[in-house]
Order: sequence, then structure tokens, then C-alpha cells
Amino acid sequence: MACRHWRARRRRHNIPAAPPRGIIISYAPLLLRRAVRSLVLNPEYPVLTLHVTNGDGAASGLTRSALPGDVLSWRDILHDGPVPSDDNLESFRATRAEFLATRGWASASDVVADLAVRDTRLNDAGVADEVVLWFEPDLFDQLQLMQVLGRFASRPVSDRPRVTIVPADCFLAPLTQDKFAPLYNARREVTASDIAHGADAWRAFTSSAPQALATMADRLDASIGARTYSANVGARLPHLAAALRRQLEEFPDSQHGLSRTERQLCEALYPGQLTLARLFQLSSQASESWAFLGNWSFAWYTQRISDCLRPLVLHTNGTRVVAPVRDADGRGFWERSVVLTPFGQEVVRERADAVEENGIDRWIGSTHLTSARHWRWDASVHCLVERLQ
Repeated sequence: MACRHWRARRRRHNIPAAPPRGIIISYAPLLLRRAVRSLVLNPEYPVLTLHVTNGDGAASGLTRSALPGDVLSWRDILHDGPVPSDDNLESFRATRAEFLATRGWASASDVVADLAVRDTRLNDAGVADEVVLWFEPDLFDQLQLMQVLGRFASRPVSDRPRVTIVPADCFLAPLTQDKFAPLYNARREVTASDIAHGADAWRAFTSSAPQALATMADRLDASIGARTYSANVGARLPHLAAALRRQLEEFPDSQHGLSRTERQLCEALYPGQLTLARLFQLSSQASESWAFLGNWSFAWYTQRISDCLRPLVLHTNGTRVVAPVRDADGRGFWERSVVLTPFGQEVVRERADAVEENGIDRWIGSTHLTSARHWRWDASVHCLVERLQ
């Protein structure tokens, strides 16, 4: 179960929960910080350093590193469920809360409360402060990075804090505490142009027209040359274009109707039965350049292609896979074995189409994919093709 436990430690607390969390660093009261800022003679001197990172796993490592400043965990799984524009924060929080509550991961009220606290803390960073961004190269983190940059873009330039980013070509949660300081010392200045790129990518992701996402990926490819931080000492957003392309691969494929994640899951099962723990490791961890899927999301993805009209995956006793709720003991779930059904084998061979047989009802950003209207990813020409019933 090591594969599951490592991923759980890294991602399990990314589900919004009630605000009181011991590992979220304590921070000075809002009025006190504003009072201190008003006394600063040199506005370039950062009174507050706010470290913003992907979740509580990385936040815990930052805490242990003893770097100066507060830590903010940017909790949300943006590659799952509807993600509207956050121009209206109350509406955005309500939409995300409703979705996450349907998964059983948290109550809607707790999600709204946690997101409100998170948003307030970011917004409280002022011109005399520094916000340090700690985000990994994978899709999960890069979507969060886009959202954070979009928040800064909505503020007047004169009201923005100093924004820097650490050159993380690695996963952060597994790092020992001594590895955080060198990354912090190597942080790079995020420019107004970088913020604009991130904001434009966020708008594309939250657009109901998914072609905007493909256009943005091409634009970033042209404007951001480096693909890793180590390749260019001036790179600030080297992983963004690749993340957008990985998101595009989550649209159903034009040949068989599976997303890349679903296809990898089925292909891993093609040789024979596996436990769900082993399937998670092979299909979602070993098959990705930068693994982004948490184990609880994986459980729901597996349910999606099992609990349907023509299942692609079943337990070895013929029953359908049902994802455990977050608070339940899921050990039994991960130890059970599953197999690819004959229909699943046909889909893997591209002799059948999963969407044509089972339909689709899924959100990618603000794009709602339904049986009546959805978009397919055509890998041969790297573009989205609209399908109407």
C-alpha cells in the first residue's frame, strides 16, 4: 500500500475542510499586520512573507523548514468538477463546495468557510509584502498557480505585493526540511507579464469554449521557451504549457472516448487483474511525467468507468467499483482486485467507443461535456473536435 499512502500524504488534505488546522501556520491578526505596515518607512521592505503552496503536505514541509513568514495551503482539486470564473467569489465558492460535498469529502459549509479564509489571506498581502509561490510541475499544481496569478491580475499594479516563485522541478511534500531553504533562496521575480500569462490561462480554463484552452497552450509554447526551471535561470512559468496540454488530454479521445487517465487505467488492466492499489500506482503514478491524480480522485475515476451502462472495469466477482467516502476506512477498497471487462478490452483495442455506449456527463473547467454535446481530443492533430448528437 506504499503507493497509496505516499499519494495520500501528498494530496489527502487538499480537500477543503474546516478552517482550524494545526499545520496551517498561525498568522498575525489582520488589523495588527495592517498597523505594522503603516509604520514601515521603506515600502520595498517585506513586512509579511506569505508562502502559498498546493496543499497541507507541502505546507507541513515549509513549516518544518523554519523559513520566515506564514504558509497558506491553496486547497482545491481544480481538475475535478465544474470550475467557473472566480470573478464572483461567492458564486465560485458555492459551486466548488456543492461539487466537493457530493463526493462526500467535506460539507458544503466547511468548504465555503475554508475557501473564504484562504481568499482573505491572499488578498490581505499588500504592496509592502512578498508572496512566494511554491507549486510543482504537475497539472494539479499548475491549475492552482493559474488561479493565484489570476487573483493578482485582478488587482491594480500599484496594489500588488512583490510576487516570487521558487524553481521547483520536483515534488515538494517528500522533501526533507533542509531542501526548502535553497529553493527559497533561488526564488525568481514574477513579472507583470507572467501574471498576465497566468491570468489568461485561468480565463481559458474557466471558459465554456474549450478551444480557448488549446489556443492558450499554443500561445504559451511560443512565448515561454523553457520547459524546466533548470533549463533557463530566467524561467518563471516553464511547466504551464505542458500542464494545459495534459488537461486537454482529459477530454475524451476521438478514437475510443476515454480520457488519457481512463485509457491508462484500462491499459494497465489489459494483461490481467490487479488490486486497486497496484492499478493506481501503474496507471496514475508510473504512466505520468508528473503524476497529479490523488488516490481519492482515482477511486472516483474508476467508479465512473465501472458504475455505468456497459462497465469497462469490474471487481473480480463481477460487482461494480464504488469509491469509498473520505471518512470511511478505505483499506478494503484498495486491497480488492479488478479486471477489464470484454467491453473494456474492445475499447482499448479501439473497436468500441466508451462515450457512444455509456454517454458522458463531466465538467472540465467551465466546459460541460454531455452526450448531446461534447468535445473530443484528436491526438493526431492536437486539437479539440466538437461532437453533437
